[in-house]
Amino acid sequence: MNVLLIMVDEMDGRKMGCAGWEGMHTPNLDALAARGTLCNSAYCTSPLCVPSRASFVTGRHVHQLHCWDNASPFDESWETFGHRLESQGVPVTAFGKLDFVEPCGDHGFERVEFDRHREFGDMCAHFRNPMCRRVGARERLDKAGPKDISGCQDEQVFERSLEFLRSDEAQDGPWMLWSSYTNPHFAHYAPPELYDLYDPEEIDFPPLGDLTRLNQLNRDLRYHFEVEEIVDDDTWMRNIRGYHGLISYIDRFVGGLVEALEEEGLAEDTLVIFTSDHGEMLGAHGMWWKCAPFEPSVRVPLIIAGPDIAPGEVIDDPVSLIDLFPTIVEAAGCELTEADADLRGRSLLPVARGDKDAEVEGVVLSQYHGHGVRNGWFLVRKGDLKLIHYHGYGHEMYDVVQDPDELRDLARDPDAHRDLATLDGLVHEMVDPEVADTTAKADQAIRLEYFAEHMDEEQFEAHKGKCEFDPDEE
Repeated sequence: MNVLLIMVDEMDGRKMGCAGWEGMHTPNLDALAARGTLCNSAYCTSPLCVPSRASFVTGRHVHQLHCWDNASPFDESWETFGHRLESQGVPVTAFGKLDFVEPCGDHGFERVEFDRHREFGDMCAHFRNPMCRRVGARERLDKAGPKDISGCQDEQVFERSLEFLRSDEAQDGPWMLWSSYTNPHFAHYAPPELYDLYDPEEIDFPPLGDLTRLNQLNRDLRYHFEVEEIVDDDTWMRNIRGYHGLISYIDRFVGGLVEALEEEGLAEDTLVIFTSDHGEMLGAHGMWWKCAPFEPSVRVPLIIAGPDIAPGEVIDDPVSLIDLFPTIVEAAGCELTEADADLRGRSLLPVARGDKDAEVEGVVLSQYHGHGVRNGWFLVRKGDLKLIHYHGYGHEMYDVVQDPDELRDLARDPDAHRDLATLDGLVHEMVDPEVADTTAKADQAIRLEYFAEHMDEEQFEAHKGKCEFDPDEE
């Protein structure tokens, strides 16, 4: 069977009509979910582009890869689902954003177009003690609004993907096509007709909660991104309308790709997977972009549709992006190897096909060690409960079904301490927070030395110039 993976960047997985978000104009995603299975509680393993994508393609958590931030390469000793498919006769083509950091090879993909590997990556990740601010971060919010984006790279990726699906090559399967898009990543400007789909009179601002109780590591992120002050209503609304408009924008690509499969007679032999690398806070809890442990940042969309997939089904149990490694390998008719024996993820195909005896693991782990936090944080979700372990700064726990906005911290409830202890035990079973935090910082110090050795002085200072330091802290 062929595999069409459609991946977008920075999409909150709850923001689709099929996921129950009222007012979202996502007709093609809704149609895809109607003829397939929606994983309604899918999580990334780290809410940042490079570590999330490295984890996704290898099926391993970031603490295993030592891929902590947007400047961390992962070497080719880590095999990807591309290696599995290519070695077993299934070619993999990738159009669009992959987001790996040099030095890196092809990571098992036969053909890659439109991707731009990061030569060095984001130096801000290496200044966590003392903390730095990201110069100009707040200005990103000012760019939101209606804008003509015709001819952008996403449209080129879409057209190239259509060419592939309409080619003789696509008729000679099995194959895998990874069609990868940058939107709805900030800055949040969208085509005017899609921006105008979202009437400000029908939009509610995300809840702030009690910011006086915001954990230190989340206050760190607000400081780093220059958003300690609440964004004014006009700017906030423009960003919401722009972000939602960009989700409708990528929805059009989904519709076009699915239509091409049907027109070319490929739909009955192609598994379609739609997902994102992480989400977007969009002002919830006073926070923007990703990097945070809250649901808008760590929840991602995940729809699986194709032959034998149960139509209209919803999986509410938590699943992880690392589950897609074995899912893709199985869908392509390939096999895992002995090197995959330690993979934590499991194929979602049996459950998506309606096998009553199949189950998902039901426990997910996410973590963050990148720019803007002095220590790492870790979260685990099992059932309706989610625990956030802020290394060195305590815990929070939420019932994300009854309290989806995460406004009632159950870690403050003495009657919930048994659940807290159980979930914290799961965190420590899956990762040692002390070891991961210490190792991440040591690796980042070494990477900073690599920058200094491989950049000329002017280049190094230009990269460092993106980071602003408090004179009293330097």
